[in-house]
Amino acid sequence: MIKAAFNNLIPFFFALLIFCFSCKNEMRAINYGKDNCEQCRMTVMNPKFGAGILTSKGMVYTFDSGECLVRYIKSKGLNNKDRYYVSDYNKPGSLLDATNSSFLHGDNIQSPMGGNLAAFSDKASARAVQNDLGGEIISWTELISKK
Repeated sequence: MIKAAFNNLIPFFFALLIFCFSCKNEMRAINYGKDNCEQCRMTVMNPKFGAGILTSKGMVYTFDSGECLVRYIKSKGLNNKDRYYVSDYNKPGSLLDATNSSFLHGDNIQSPMGGNLAAFSDKASARAVQNDLGGEIISWTELISKK
């Protein structure tokens, strides 16, 4: 009787095992023109400025711009278990780890929500654009701590 019960549970455990290994906890690409911003509810359109959050539970939230991401974090709180992403201004559509990115903030950067913010893979890349557009280079920590 116990053996028969165990044999009936084998398919259940097999399905559970497949389910556990099929779940991926990674940021997906932003579907520009289709995804909506979690903060402002606008359609995410410009690959130079999109952003995203991958929660510790595997949920993905997309944002129209880095400034929408920052507003969302400030309203909900920063979660050290979540991962934050921003679009690389120099490689539109390519996502960077926001916590290791450099940001350029200035009036000549025309980001979607008027926050005038662009993200770069490193300080040297931000500095190259700063030479053309001006603005201030800031880190993720400085960006999050600004009012």
